[in-house]
Amino acid sequence: MNCGEFAVQTVMHCHVHLIPRRKGDLDEPKGGVRGVIAGKASYLSEPPTSK
Repeated sequence: MNCGEFAVQTVMHCHVHLIPRRKGDLDEPKGGVRGVIAGKASYLSEPPTSK
C-alpha cells in the first residue's frame, strides 16, 4: 500500500493495487507485487551505476 509523503502523493489518499493471481501464471514466482511485472522485480539487486 502506498500512502502519504513517502508515496510522493500530492493529494493524500490510500492507494492499493490489486493484481489477480492464478496458479502457474509465473515461471518462478518470488518477491512482492513487482515480481508479477516483467523486468521490475530485480532492480534492487542491480549494482548502482556511477556517472
